[in-house]
Amino acid sequence: MSDQEPIQPQGEPVESSDALHDEAPGIPSPENWPDSPELASAEPNPAEMAQYDAMLARVEKGILIAGAICSVAVLWPWTPFTGWPVAAGLALGTVMAWLNFRWLAQSVNAIGERIVYAGSRERGRAAVVRGIGRIFLIAIVAYGIFSCSVRGLVGFLAGLAMPVLALMCEAAYELFAARRRSS
Repeated sequence: MSDQEPIQPQGEPVESSDALHDEAPGIPSPENWPDSPELASAEPNPAEMAQYDAMLARVEKGILIAGAICSVAVLWPWTPFTGWPVAAGLALGTVMAWLNFRWLAQSVNAIGERIVYAGSRERGRAAVVRGIGRIFLIAIVAYGIFSCSVRGLVGFLAGLAMPVLALMCEAAYELFAARRRSS
């Protein structure tokens, strides 16, 4: 291999992006690009934002309703994990899941607003710290429950899954609503 010479690139190296546009006459430079219809519609539509807000409200209510139903259900004596520690853990997990969902939605909205609107009042660092803080809060509460009751931890972990149930219900709602609108 030492007998071979290294491969050299063919032609002259391109020094700037303007040189690329000079070499390709059919491609306009970025400052001459036409206005994109996708970018023109970057402003949020009020009707779509109202639908989005309504969906978030339904999911938040669904989390709390699912948690309440499941907390009552584990108090029945014939379920495998019964008793007040499981019910209390499930209720606490549901509340933590609800808070986590709200804070996640706020963080995603803040980061999206920061991307779309350069002059956003939300600081990027605050959104990231809030996002990481959610995880630490859940871990601290889970450790506190684990140190008191393993059965309570099982309920807590089940309560953290309530957003999944609520989102499945929301997906079914949206499916039926779409079918209803189309017929």
